[in-house]
Amino acid sequence: MENCSISALVWTAISVFLIGVSKGGIPVGPIALPLLILFWPGKTEPAKTAVAFMLPLLCVMDIIAVAFFRRNIDWKRLVPLLPGSLAGIILGSILFVSRDSAWLSVPDRGIKFCIGIVGLGFVFYQALNKWIMKRVMTNTAVPGMFKGTAFGFSGGLVSTLAHASGPIMQMYLLPQGLAKMEFAGTTAVYFFLLNIFKLIPFTILGRIETGNLILGTYMLPLIPVGVAAGYFLVKIMKPEHYTGMIYLVLFFTSITLIIKSITC
Repeated sequence: MENCSISALVWTAISVFLIGVSKGGIPVGPIALPLLILFWPGKTEPAKTAVAFMLPLLCVMDIIAVAFFRRNIDWKRLVPLLPGSLAGIILGSILFVSRDSAWLSVPDRGIKFCIGIVGLGFVFYQALNKWIMKRVMTNTAVPGMFKGTAFGFSGGLVSTLAHASGPIMQMYLLPQGLAKMEFAGTTAVYFFLLNIFKLIPFTILGRIETGNLILGTYMLPLIPVGVAAGYFLVKIMKPEHYTGMIYLVLFFTSITLIIKSITC
């Protein structure tokens, strides 16, 4: 990419690595996209361009993550999600991906605001998670099509807008009481399918740009390292050891994005 400074490359690399770790099963992904947008080297539509830049890399990460978790996937949990997810991707593509239909397009400032709100929601959701889960009975049954379609639609829409549907999937899967490896594996394959579907409108509507593909190529070595790090951390570490720092960073990053969306 032209006019890409060393600091922009460093922050882009950190963001790619963090998303790789998230694909490996450690939920640090919500930090990555806000950081990438804040330090994105391009000045035109940084939120939309950063989201489009990440999509091919996410697909590569998903393939590696599915390979790691291939024995830990609960396929029957995914079926109720798919119809709604496709509908959410279609609507998100109309609102976000299209360049030509300006009256249907979500403005770049709106994307920043959306990602900031999702980040804050993630922080508050995780902070209340232990309190909530003590009061919600675990139901290991496979959710019906109505519930799956509702969550799938929300996940597809938010993922198309901001690659930020992780909290939605957590709210869908956590009450089902999956073991941590099955939880991570089922999430990995869902996002693999979601991102493959998203490639179609992003490519057709010209959001996958050659310059960004070249920049992404430089970041490829970070992907297996990040995914592997996340996978092994899931196996050997407890998230509470470092989640306080993660939530603090995400909180201030999200607040910054919201302020930028309002004032810039």
